[in-house]
Amino acid sequence: MSKGNGKKQGIAENFKPVESLFHRFIPGLLLAAFVLLSMASLLSIQRLQGDARTINYAGIVRGATQRLIKQEMNAAENDELIGTLDGILTGLSAGGGEYQLTVLRSPEFQSDLSEMEKSWTRIKEEIYQVRGGADTRTLYELSESYFSLTNQAVSAAEAYSEKKVLSSTRWISLLNGVFVLVAVLFGIYQSRQKKVYQELVIAERASREKSRFLSQMSHEIRTPMNGIIGMTQIAKESINNTEKLEECLGKIQLSSDYLLSLINDILDMSRIENGKIELYHTAFDLRSFAERLSTMFTQKAADAGLSFSVTTGNITAPAVVGDELRLTQIVVNLISNALKFTPEGGEILVALRQERQEDDFCRLTIEVRDTGIGMTEEFLKKIFEPFEQADSSISHKYGGTGLGLAISHNLIQLMGGQISVQSKEGEGTCFQVGLRLPVTDSNVPEIAPSARIQSEERLDGYRILLAEDNAINSEIATSLLAIKGAKVDPVWDGKEALEQFAQSTPGAYQVVLMDIQMPVMNGLEACRKIRSCGHAQAKTIPIIGLSANAFQQDAGEAMDSGMNGYVSKPFDLKELVHAIRLACGE
Repeated sequence: MSKGNGKKQGIAENFKPVESLFHRFIPGLLLAAFVLLSMASLLSIQRLQGDARTINYAGIVRGATQRLIKQEMNAAENDELIGTLDGILTGLSAGGGEYQLTVLRSPEFQSDLSEMEKSWTRIKEEIYQVRGGADTRTLYELSESYFSLTNQAVSAAEAYSEKKVLSSTRWISLLNGVFVLVAVLFGIYQSRQKKVYQELVIAERASREKSRFLSQMSHEIRTPMNGIIGMTQIAKESINNTEKLEECLGKIQLSSDYLLSLINDILDMSRIENGKIELYHTAFDLRSFAERLSTMFTQKAADAGLSFSVTTGNITAPAVVGDELRLTQIVVNLISNALKFTPEGGEILVALRQERQEDDFCRLTIEVRDTGIGMTEEFLKKIFEPFEQADSSISHKYGGTGLGLAISHNLIQLMGGQISVQSKEGEGTCFQVGLRLPVTDSNVPEIAPSARIQSEERLDGYRILLAEDNAINSEIATSLLAIKGAKVDPVWDGKEALEQFAQSTPGAYQVVLMDIQMPVMNGLEACRKIRSCGHAQAKTIPIIGLSANAFQQDAGEAMDSGMNGYVSKPFDLKELVHAIRLACGE
């Protein structure tokens, strides 16, 4: 044996105890690291949840105090709300209490909170002075100073919470790093651990993608929220300036619509990933479908300085069976993207083509072509992946979540179809959707102008029973329906709705609007009990469901319970009025 070989053998022999050590102790280290990471994550989440609850209640103090001051200045005494505010402030200062609040260890917040408690004591004293007949000016001045102080306290709490989030992130990231390191070392000596490590890498990549998405969602959601909050403040200061007030309300509406679209996209993507999307197969008319697309986008395109057209060149069998709502969602998504990424002076063409096949099926091709900015070849490879945009500047310049095309792609796959895209930078983009749909002999009537929702529809002479447990939502519905001429009787849960309807004289109410999720008795149960209560109108009174659950299966449950219609919240007034008139046979 050569000297060199002996040296190598010695190294190998010396390494065996080390190898055995790794095999014996690394699994324990992995387990210890995992437990430590889980405990650190759990503790961080609990602390952050407690902080978030405290910040939330600090914000509630301001809103509740505003409400109290307004009531007291209008001679509406509210000792219950005073007691609630006392309890919240005590909980913020000492922790625990009725609201189970945690104490924020922020000197700035505690200092602001101390001043808030002193100011609150003065405000309460002044409230009792006002109740005794004193002038309200001092109360108003104290409240304004108090509101500024609460804003300052909330800002301090948020800043403290952000520091804790950053600190927790660093610790969890460090523990993650230790965990990965131990896994890699163990993988060197045991082949089975290599697979575990690879899965860990995949999980971390998914985590980073989701973290990136959450960061982007935070930005996208905060943007319209900032618009809503800011424009609301401006509107409050512009009560006497009608033109400025209308401008603010218009921008609030735009921001609200955008925020709602973001939420709908996120919910749709979640349901797709969880396999909870259901397709509904009903007969619809392709020509009417194309006409609605033209109606929806012609004016928007004109406002953007774009040429827009929808063609149905060879539609020989217009009546087909499919999920018209989801198909509309897909095509609207494609057209909206074309509008977004096509500069002024450009052109957008939508073409529907049909090829009749055997066995009463047809091949439907929908093409959306634009002359917009186009896409790179690199981005085309991942265009249908969730949360993808060409680069970060896209979301800043054009907005959006990067979910629209992923949702459309998944829906088309569920329909058994295909989607393809051709694009070049600076030359535009063309999407093609191909579907195989059954053709039906049934005549699907086109929507006549009289059947479309008319903005001038009114509810003069209608008396409506409204069941809504949220005071603000009830006030909104009552006020908006009153604008349309209706008289609304609000109740606060399904049991009250049942009792009030059962005790009413026949013909007193023309329709019942029923929230779905309510305390005491939910809307579905209340509807079933109304239908069987023995009232002369029990079987015939139109009942329309109102709910923030906007999915078709939720509407199906409402219909199964005996409802005549279903409108999702936040509702459009024109749609609600139309649904009421339609349910009443008008």
